[in-house]
Order: sequence, then C-alpha cells, then structure tokens
Amino acid sequence: MNPTDLENAPRVDCAVTAEGRVTFEVDLPEATAPQLLLRLRPKKGEPETTGHAVELVELPDSPGRWRAELGDNPRLDEGRWDAYLLPAADRPRQRLRPGQRDLRLLAPTAPDPVIGDDGTLRVRLPYPTKDGALAVRAWRRVGHAEAHRLEPGEHGLTVTGRLWGVEPGEGAAAVLRRRGKEGPERETPLTLDEDGGFSFTADYRELPVEPGAKAVWNVFVRPAGDARPVRVARLLDDVHDRKAIFVYPTSTLRGVAFWPYYTVDNDLSIEVTPES
Repeated sequence: MNPTDLENAPRVDCAVTAEGRVTFEVDLPEATAPQLLLRLRPKKGEPETTGHAVELVELPDSPGRWRAELGDNPRLDEGRWDAYLLPAADRPRQRLRPGQRDLRLLAPTAPDPVIGDDGTLRVRLPYPTKDGALAVRAWRRVGHAEAHRLEPGEHGLTVTGRLWGVEPGEGAAAVLRRRGKEGPERETPLTLDEDGGFSFTADYRELPVEPGAKAVWNVFVRPAGDARPVRVARLLDDVHDRKAIFVYPTSTLRGVAFWPYYTVDNDLSIEVTPES
C-alpha cells in the first residue's frame, strides 16, 4: 500500500451494538452512491476470492455523513476482512482508516453474546491494521468455549470459562490435541455448573514429550460424551490479537518448557519445548 494513499484516506467511526452489530460512519461530502467493501484477506501469495459490498446510507440530519451497518448478513467467514470505500461504480476502491472505535459493550460487563438458532456464535471486531488501515476481525464458531481466566502453575494450567451455543451433559471433558495430522489426544476432568461455566486443570506431566521435538497442544472442551469438542478461545472482548498482549509464564519440568498462549486466532494452546 502506498503510505500517501492511506494518509489521504477517509476516517471511519465504528461501534459495536448490544445485538452484536457493527456500525460504520464516515464523512463523504462529495459522494452520491458510495459502498463499504469488505475483502477477506487471502493467505500470502494467493489472490482475493471473497468480498461483500455493504450499502452506505446518508444520514438525513447530517448531509455528507454516511452510515453502514453490518448485521446478520453478510455472514462473514472467519478471518481478517480489509475495509475499502467504493466511491462509485466507475472509480477504484480506496482504503479506509479507523476513526473512533466505540467498543464499550465488549467490556467484561457486556451483555451475553448473540447465538444463532443453529448454535453459531458470530463475532465481528473492527480494528486498525499494523499499517494503520481499517479492518474487521471475524470469528464464526458452531459452539464456543470462552476462556475467562488462565492460571499457570508449576505443574499445569487451570482454565475457567463458559460454554456458548452447546448443551453440556454427561461425559464432558477438556481435551488436549497435539497439533498435526492425527495427533494424539489427552483428556482431563472438567467441572461444569448449570449456567455453562466450566473449569479444568491441564496437567503438563500428562503430555507426552518427544526428545528434541517441539510440539503444540490445542485446547478444547467436549461439552458431553457424544458431542464434538469445541475450541477454547477468548473472543468476547475488544482485543483482536491477544498473542503479543497477554503473555503467560513458562513452567519448566524435567528439562521441558511448557508455555500456555493465545494463538493469532485468539485460541488457547500450550507449546511444549524440550531442551536440545
């Protein structure tokens, strides 16, 4: 991106509502029929394939002030969506800059998240990219285990949280799955309450270690014995990228380092690194 282009880009004010909608407002005094374009950021080296145009409507009491709302539709796939302005049908798209971001409803006292009839949790969070442009981080989870508190200890990690979009039942457990094709799993007991709250302790000593081989164990909760495990993550606040912000201590046992961390998708994992 040309830095000069971004310097001249319009600023967009964003807010998240209690219903989980995202609003965008931007001053475009010369516009006639602008649109907000969201483009799913592709993997490195791959072309763009997915985009959604959202209508901008001029506010009747504020000429030149335009508003768009991201509600149930379009249903954004999970990923990072770069925001552009489409000034008119015959003009190229233009990057946008974030202005004010009102994310107060994503604070710890926020209302319960909106869960679809199919049990799907949809989270959309506007944020500034590293180069200062506007983007939207989207998550779409069929069932979700929201981590509230992590307590690293000498021999393990204690996690407390709450289930959303799934019904807890008999046979519930925490599941640690080693990343990689057909990686092994380890289960640990899970405590559930009637409101969907859960807690468990992942014992580092129960994770198999291969000498000299680093491994990552992804953390899940299986809500019931016959249910599909759902990923443990922290999605329901205003932090779009937790990995570099929430850094937890490493424990070393018998020459092996165990480090709990949030991934770039805000999912919970444990990195295991034997001494070389």
